[in-house]
Amino acid sequence: MAKLKYVSESILAELKANVPANLERYHGEGFDDCSNLNGWSMELSSVEVDAEKLKELDPAVGSAVEVSNSLIVSDSFQGMTPALATEERVWTRMTHFEGLEYARQRWPLKDEPKEKSGLFGSLTGSKEKAAGQRKQIRHENIRQVETHYFARGRTGYRDDHAISRLWWNAFIAERVDSQDKEGVLRELLRTADIRSNLVERPMLSNRPSLLRGIIRVMRSHPDVYNTEATFREFLKALNFRGSGVLFEALSDGKADEVLLRCRDDAHDNVKKSNKAA
Repeated sequence: MAKLKYVSESILAELKANVPANLERYHGEGFDDCSNLNGWSMELSSVEVDAEKLKELDPAVGSAVEVSNSLIVSDSFQGMTPALATEERVWTRMTHFEGLEYARQRWPLKDEPKEKSGLFGSLTGSKEKAAGQRKQIRHENIRQVETHYFARGRTGYRDDHAISRLWWNAFIAERVDSQDKEGVLRELLRTADIRSNLVERPMLSNRPSLLRGIIRVMRSHPDVYNTEATFREFLKALNFRGSGVLFEALSDGKADEVLLRCRDDAHDNVKKSNKAA
């Protein structure tokens, strides 16, 4: 393991400002030639990272891969704290070095079409169309880099950044059940919609006791998430029935009583909606 590195504020600002100019680096050559320059490799003495383990990250898409990758990232750090895990300079440095190849493969940038030569390429309409395509692809590539290589704000580090979102998945799962982190991750990451509704809502992700109860219901009554509509109705019912309920003070049994009533409400509401349609 090596000391965790981060970039300076000035380098972070420089990278953000120069995304368009650096697209070729994101495509291929990378930033290795910058690693020894001032401000690019500042060290945190309290945190270590296993760069070799990060090479195990799988760029494939899917729930099982997300679970595995979240565990890999979690196991790659020693000493990482939630406070440090909000620091954009840490995660930005990682996706420009140790995590660059994973980010490239997970969210590949598109190749800009080359200008055509000859008579066909010289036609005004054809040239304008090609220029428009290049501009659109370039815009998409810039947006891709800005979203997944940087960690702007809470949604940036928790939901979008290539590496940090995986760390936060595992951190939230461990708070719910440190003895079965992988099992909790399987429920949290079952679908993108479930993650969006559970992890991306501070009302839930910041309340381990409540989230623990939701996971229990998902395991004992999988029909609560058999459709997106059902799960969303379940959370609406929880927002209504659970308002003012201090789940942290309830036994598992009492908490489950409230949550199962929310499940029943969800099924009733879905049935009513289907009949009305």
